[in-house]
Amino acid sequence: MALLNKNKIEFALWKIFTKIVHTIGFHNIPKLAKSLAFIFYYFIPIRKSLVISNLKKAFPDKSGKEISKIAYKNYVSVGTTFMEIMAFQLMTKDEILTLADVNNIELAQEKIKNGKGVILLTAHISNWELGALFMGLVLDKQINVLVKKQRNKYVANWMSEVREKFTNKEVPLGVSVRELYKTLITGGVVGIVGDQRGKKEDGIIVNFFNIPTVTFQGFASLGIKNKVPILVVLGKRLNNGKYLIDVEEINYDNLPEKLSDQVRELNQRYMTLLENKIKKNPEQWLWMHNIWKY
Repeated sequence: MALLNKNKIEFALWKIFTKIVHTIGFHNIPKLAKSLAFIFYYFIPIRKSLVISNLKKAFPDKSGKEISKIAYKNYVSVGTTFMEIMAFQLMTKDEILTLADVNNIELAQEKIKNGKGVILLTAHISNWELGALFMGLVLDKQINVLVKKQRNKYVANWMSEVREKFTNKEVPLGVSVRELYKTLITGGVVGIVGDQRGKKEDGIIVNFFNIPTVTFQGFASLGIKNKVPILVVLGKRLNNGKYLIDVEEINYDNLPEKLSDQVRELNQRYMTLLENKIKKNPEQWLWMHNIWKY
């Protein structure tokens, strides 16, 4: 009962804040994000110690002042992202399509036309939810997005409506493997956020910012077993509030012979691509995630 009431209270606050975002308009979100970042960074420091700890591990050569500056900007970026997601609820297809440009979109279009199925792999950088919505629309193709349901079922249902309001479909983690295989076999598109911390007992250890990091086997196993292209789709937020999305392919060239080593190598190639993107705009990755828990 206590959890139910907590969920309802959280969702009520979520709806109130969503109404505020709808009222101020999409283009005023950055201003509000800066104000909220000041409050949450200095006075209600939720996960602040984790953000700074992660940044120190990733950038050991940066000074404390530089780390603090990135950490503060990270609060602005995360706040901007979540308020933008709230704004997506009422936005039209055309409005979503004005928010981003894509480099190398022809690569994704070509792979989809081949009819073999495609894995679109992204990460918690800039606005990952926009990436899924935008790519589904610009490719005019349903993306079956793998999601981990949130604890709060009311917020989770709200998020599902936003994710599925245009072309895309959610695939819940846990009952997903058969669904994802079916999607790829029939030439569909699977979307996966691949930078979450894997399970200690069966995860794959790769090098991320020179730190051993546990990742999931997921996308690599799917790609190898189904022999489908893996495209990494990562965006960055520009100074004008819009986004630039890059599409790159992880190739299967020169993989080791052993399957487990192949899975690890593909994970490493993905995490290396992600690391290089993060280094260019470190404030835009989700440092609030405890990626180095183990």
